[in-house]
Amino acid sequence: MAVDIQSLDFIAPVVMCVDPVDKERAIEMAAAYRPSCLSEAKQDEAQLLYAAWLLYGRMQQEQTGVILAGVKSEKEGDLARTYGTAEETADPLGFYARWKALNDICGRGAILASNWRHQCCC
Repeated sequence: MAVDIQSLDFIAPVVMCVDPVDKERAIEMAAAYRPSCLSEAKQDEAQLLYAAWLLYGRMQQEQTGVILAGVKSEKEGDLARTYGTAEETADPLGFYARWKALNDICGRGAILASNWRHQCCC
């Protein structure tokens, strides 16, 4: 899988309407969040998911102006709000959750060996 605008549009069709310049910037910013322990293909997927999460959050802010914390849905007439958990409202399409699942692979299963009795290696 390549890290490009076409792959981003495939993995997250909700961001297809975003300006290509913004997509490139999100892809560049997401490069810092590539889990290094994964294969190259999974790193690419993680980078695309993180870029999609950045762009979707930006889209939400642009459309609503203000994001009310915890609001899952809202109705205009006779104001009605449904509240959800932070996980439901912060990542409704699951881009961050999918990135986190890939990233968490790197934090598990490591065996650390130490020679703690020696002071330093100079």
